[in-house]
Amino acid sequence: MAFRLSAWRVATSGLVCIAAIGACSSAQKGLPPDDGTGGAGGGGNGETFGDASTGGNGGSGGPSGSGSGGSFTGSSSGPTTSGPISADAACASSVQKGEQQGLNAYMMLDYSGSMQMQGKWTGVTSAITSFVQMAPSGISVGMQYFGQPNTDPDAGSILGIAIGDSCNPADYANPTIEIAPLPGVASMITSSLSMHTMPNTATPTGPALQGAIDHATTWSMAHPNDVTIAILATDGDPSECGSANSTASLLQQVETIAAAGVAQMPKILTFVIGVGTETANLNGIAMAGGTGTAFIVDTSMDVSKQFLAALNKIRGAALGCQYKIPLPAAGGAVDFHQVNVQFTPGGGKPEVVPYVSDKSKCPASGDAWYYDNAAMPTQILLCTTTCGTVSAGGEVDVLTGCQTVTQPTK
Repeated sequence: MAFRLSAWRVATSGLVCIAAIGACSSAQKGLPPDDGTGGAGGGGNGETFGDASTGGNGGSGGPSGSGSGGSFTGSSSGPTTSGPISADAACASSVQKGEQQGLNAYMMLDYSGSMQMQGKWTGVTSAITSFVQMAPSGISVGMQYFGQPNTDPDAGSILGIAIGDSCNPADYANPTIEIAPLPGVASMITSSLSMHTMPNTATPTGPALQGAIDHATTWSMAHPNDVTIAILATDGDPSECGSANSTASLLQQVETIAAAGVAQMPKILTFVIGVGTETANLNGIAMAGGTGTAFIVDTSMDVSKQFLAALNKIRGAALGCQYKIPLPAAGGAVDFHQVNVQFTPGGGKPEVVPYVSDKSKCPASGDAWYYDNAAMPTQILLCTTTCGTVSAGGEVDVLTGCQTVTQPTK
């Protein structure tokens, strides 16, 4: 199945069930109550979506949107799960355009003195300005700089100015610019950047990242239907604010903080953008933060262009192929056993994407989707191969009202 652009179509049309296929029966043949497997007439319990390469061909019991339905050929080694073959043979009471999750990003920007060198700070601020002015709707951004002035009363001072940078995560959890939707907050961000022109601190990365994750966590708990991430932009290793109770290096302590953000609930991923030549150790922070590798900006090239590209890649990676579960057009609660995903390639016919119970059941090839949490779903997630093909272009719809078409067991 060829997949393309992920976008769900809003079209709440009450489609008529054809008696010949009996698709509207709640006791649809082949739909087990809770085990997530599909039989003839396919369905699932909302725990998993199957893939196109192993799904059944169009027939009884599947959902459908407008246009003609797709068909899946079952594996010879397993049973067949059926889907709709046309809109007239559909049972879906609601067809809605796929709406990706909202994205909330809390950016922690390195304001150390070395950021003045090689055009790093100028390039970074120019790129952020471009990003917030051009970013599509559905993205919210907040921002803080590190280091912040020391708030420790025991740190001492010179002429009333505290010595050193703050090692208190709370100072970094308090944003200079609170997370807010773009483009509305763009002017506040660009104004703040224009007033920060002389980076002059050290690099207290540990408390800065801890503060970023703390604030992102609080924000995520208040906005559970969105994706919330931390973005760490820096030009090198941490230089201060190690824990007195740890024998680990400063870098190892930062990695531990990033790993804790991934392990907690809600999970906060840390994306890292490294600027300059002293960035070899930043991959460790990104890996610990659940994002694989850092985005490295080469200062011998266009810093602004590279940093902007990194922000756009982060946006795509953070959202991936995650979609909101729409409410039925007729109102009421969602029946997670009666949700289906349908893809329509450009110029092609709609095809039902089967469901699998979790990410581990995603096929190596072919297509499938699953819930973020089978017990308490909040998002629809496309398997990696499916996400990749969808990104090539097309249309994704979510259909409610018919029993879920699942990947057949082998």
